[in-house]
Amino acid sequence: MGAKKILSYGRFVVVMLLVAYLILVWMYFKDNARQLTSSGLLLWFVAIPLLFVGVIMMLLWWQKRLNSQEREALDSTGAKSDKKAPVKLPDTYQLFIYSRVCLPEGDSWSDVVDNDEDLTVLSEDLMDMDGLPILTKPIARLTDAASLPYAYLYDDSLADSDFDDNEDTHTEHMPALNDVTLRLCSLVYEHLASSDEILYILAEHFHQYHKNNNTQPNSAIDVHPEWQQHYLASASEENSQPDNESANDSSNDDTLSVSAGTSLAKLPIYLCLPASADSALLIAAIKEQLATYGIPEALLSIEVIPTDDVTIKNNVEDSIEDNVELDGSHGIHGPSKFINRYLIPLSQSSAPELCLMLIADSQINEEWLDAHMYSNSAFNVIPTEAGALLVFSNQAAQDVLNIDSSASILLTEICAPSPKDSDVKNNNKRSYFQHLTAIKNLLINNNLSLSPTDTTALKTTDKPTTKPKKESSDIKDKTNNKTNVSLADMSITTISDINPLKQPYDLSTYMNFLEAFIAKGALVNEHHLGHYMPLNNWLSPFISLSLFVNMVEKNQQESDEIFLVTQHKHCSMLWLADFSQTPES
Repeated sequence: MGAKKILSYGRFVVVMLLVAYLILVWMYFKDNARQLTSSGLLLWFVAIPLLFVGVIMMLLWWQKRLNSQEREALDSTGAKSDKKAPVKLPDTYQLFIYSRVCLPEGDSWSDVVDNDEDLTVLSEDLMDMDGLPILTKPIARLTDAASLPYAYLYDDSLADSDFDDNEDTHTEHMPALNDVTLRLCSLVYEHLASSDEILYILAEHFHQYHKNNNTQPNSAIDVHPEWQQHYLASASEENSQPDNESANDSSNDDTLSVSAGTSLAKLPIYLCLPASADSALLIAAIKEQLATYGIPEALLSIEVIPTDDVTIKNNVEDSIEDNVELDGSHGIHGPSKFINRYLIPLSQSSAPELCLMLIADSQINEEWLDAHMYSNSAFNVIPTEAGALLVFSNQAAQDVLNIDSSASILLTEICAPSPKDSDVKNNNKRSYFQHLTAIKNLLINNNLSLSPTDTTALKTTDKPTTKPKKESSDIKDKTNNKTNVSLADMSITTISDINPLKQPYDLSTYMNFLEAFIAKGALVNEHHLGHYMPLNNWLSPFISLSLFVNMVEKNQQESDEIFLVTQHKHCSMLWLADFSQTPES
């Protein structure tokens, strides 16, 4: 920098000397014009000024040469730094997902997406402010609450009475439950009844696990993990038997310990309900129905998550669901916090783990109308109802249970920096653009062939001294898994939880995001599912996820790649179908 400044100042000085010289020479020969000859004209007004100009040009060339040398040095340094510090890819987590959805349009992807019927009906019980019946969109195929086989719905006195077991008697003696609870009972029953396959698999697994566990109540599997090896060693020394018998016993102990280490000990259930529902009665209904499959109440761990919006607005840009803490035992803020708190740790666990998530909501009741119907943001909204059941499991649980109807999904969380100024709405728009840009680069650079990050060593309980893999090795593994498949002529199905009617700006941003895939020659078919359940920020992403899983399970031959993008407050979730894990038929 010192040489450049000297050259700059020197050039300035030479220019000023040239100007001063020309002024002085002109003033001299103005008064002494007779002394100016042709040779003097060339000398004083041509040769000497050209000498000054030459010095100026030389200084300018020298400065440009220094600038070019500095630029080349910076470029070479930047290239070296890029080679030494590769861009860190976001972590990708593998989940196996089983799903069932319940919407007025249907229970599967084809039923819902291809349904063009008018499903709205005039309510006989709900009126608007003018006393006229309002339009609603119920799930017509749900079983009426009075016909459900739930014992707790009826008075205890019926057990000793002589009443006939018919619908009229049940309706007459049902306790005074609100309309929301009764309707959600029907939704819960429908979801569990449509999930017979996986519930029977879980029941059989729990039966075998506890059968083995109860055969030897004093075995090592009932001892604290830190004392298991000591217990086995002492037991083998104390119970000395003939060779054959000891060999048989040791093999039995090994079988039991392996069974205990590769089995599911309980079934966590996350029940997402509106606050107006009677959660205690719905929990009793779930326990009663699961008991019919052979899953005892002692194995269930049920947590209720309230899903009522903290804002009436459905637009994700204006939602503050992630900023306001909802009431709950663990203070879950929203769907993205649920994913980070439960699903990502589940996928990282080396032990078999799964959880069942059941979301249900009904807007066709007086309570919802009083709270939402007459607000500005809910103007012209048709009250409806919906539900989704999802079972999330990791690789270890999939190996144990081998659920054929579960789809392998790769989850990647894309986050943007938190907004720092007061213009939250514009920041949210800008964040979504940043999320989609990151997702676009991730998918195109890796040709839609992501691989899960290996972090199972972080949660291994039997090897506490095991060191996790280095970050650089994860990056190298992901790079090596990159395929050479071109995006040209590839059929891609993209799904989002955008509501086209409420989020035109986000829809435009998403369409621009898809243009990058189309420019690569891919055949892109997009679907937007955020309008199936308005005014519920939990059902919007998880119904989209449930339908996405259903499509992956049933229609994977129609697309080479399928992915879903769900939008959240400060992040977006990329759900990519992992066809490499699809079971062979």
